Amino acid sequence: MSPELQTVVALVLVALAAGWLVRRALAKRKKPGCGSDCGCAAEKFKSSLKQ
Repeated sequence: MSPELQTVVALVLVALAAGWLVRRALAKRKKPGCGSDCGCAAEKFKSSLKQ
């Protein structure tokens, strides 16, 4: 494999990895915590605080 081809392949892999990390970071920002019924006890604490 030529050095030029290795450079291009390495840059493509780095770009894909960086894109994947950015996508994960943005997805977590949109849905922090429990987005649905995950079985956590947060509702129990919320209801006990209201009383």
